[in-house]
Amino acid sequence: MVKAHQTLSHSSRVQQLARLLADIIDRHTATLSTVRCLDVGCGDMTLAEQIQGLCPRTVWQCIDLYELPPELQTDPKWLKYSRFNGHDLPFRNYSFDIVLLCDVLHHSGAEAGPLLRETGRVGGFVLVKDHFEESLYSRLILWLMDFVGNWGYGVNLPKSYFSVDSFSRCYKEHGLRLLEQNRGIDLYAHLPLLRTLLNPSWQFTALLTDAKNQH
Repeated sequence: MVKAHQTLSHSSRVQQLARLLADIIDRHTATLSTVRCLDVGCGDMTLAEQIQGLCPRTVWQCIDLYELPPELQTDPKWLKYSRFNGHDLPFRNYSFDIVLLCDVLHHSGAEAGPLLRETGRVGGFVLVKDHFEESLYSRLILWLMDFVGNWGYGVNLPKSYFSVDSFSRCYKEHGLRLLEQNRGIDLYAHLPLLRTLLNPSWQFTALLTDAKNQH
């Protein structure tokens, strides 16, 4: 199942996400010649690299929980990578124009709100891609997809996902405000069975900023 997911959906899904996120970044940073970006929970950095290919103005740093194996520590590709503890970002205030959290918050549990606050501290904009659950069925299907996509990586699997209301409460309670939200992202149009199982309304993006900013 895991191999089938990687073969059939992962690559195409990343490409579609890269196009979607690159468009949001491009529209909201049009006045900047260089866009300083941080990908929090970057995984293998493929998403950041594909966004950079579509939006060459972006310059990326990437951060995640995992220690690099010795053979990668001197690889030039990984010089933009650093490790963190999952909640404290080791950067000064507004070090970045964009901080990306792509399918990260629902794995963060009780740390989701504090992590959002941290991203709002270090970035002018916080760009979130995540899931909404609408029912027990949607929660179960999203959990199964998380299991398939993250099996073998030691990633924490959530017991539940955001609702529209809980996500709104979360960012407001941690000092952020919403600039743009898009719901209904069809990442599996090329795979009819997955598209039937995964309602596009469960996928959303949100662009946030510190509530005190005047963007």
